[in-house]
Amino acid sequence: MRCLPSCVALGAVTAVAAADLVSPSVPEWRGEPGSLYYQWDSFTAAFAQPNFPTFPPFDFSAQVFNFVGGASIDDGAIFSPGGLNMHVYGEGRPTGEIVLNVTYISFDPTPTSVEAFVGGFGPGAPGEYFDVVSSERTFSEFLGDGRFRVNDAFAFDVSAYTGTDEFWASFFKIDGPTTLEGVSIDLRNVVPAPGALAMLGLAGLAARRRRH
Repeated sequence: MRCLPSCVALGAVTAVAAADLVSPSVPEWRGEPGSLYYQWDSFTAAFAQPNFPTFPPFDFSAQVFNFVGGASIDDGAIFSPGGLNMHVYGEGRPTGEIVLNVTYISFDPTPTSVEAFVGGFGPGAPGEYFDVVSSERTFSEFLGDGRFRVNDAFAFDVSAYTGTDEFWASFFKIDGPTTLEGVSIDLRNVVPAPGALAMLGLAGLAARRRRH
């Protein structure tokens, strides 16, 4: 993973604000034909249930889950004392880049794992996993009591995928008490564009394990 120079805004001690995505990295190709963009500025389900995008509204073709138990919703954010295992799922087959932004609060804002996946739908479905090719911390604010609010941006190149399955996912894991405040994901050259499928059965994907 190649770490890009960070654009850091280090602030004074402040109170914790409501959930929101802060200072995300926006790819220059956002809005191009075939690209997709989803954003979550608040959450309603803390564990193993789907959170639908804030933007575009009423769009069920992408969903965010947390699969660490004991989490709760606090003012639109997901607070998890045991860390986060965040999954973002969607439909369509990206053939270019994926950019994931995550705004969160942590004592040690160091993710343990970040991956992308392109492939089939359901546990054990075929597909390929992709590691981060570049990352950037676009925002950092000290909140006091050892906590930091940060936004991390992660880029993936999924152009090497040779399959024909038409689903994608991204995974973000971090240990320790963490508050998830916002998420966005951009996908380039998606074929075909998502249809009207409301993927309400995606919780089953939690059982998927990385194949070596």
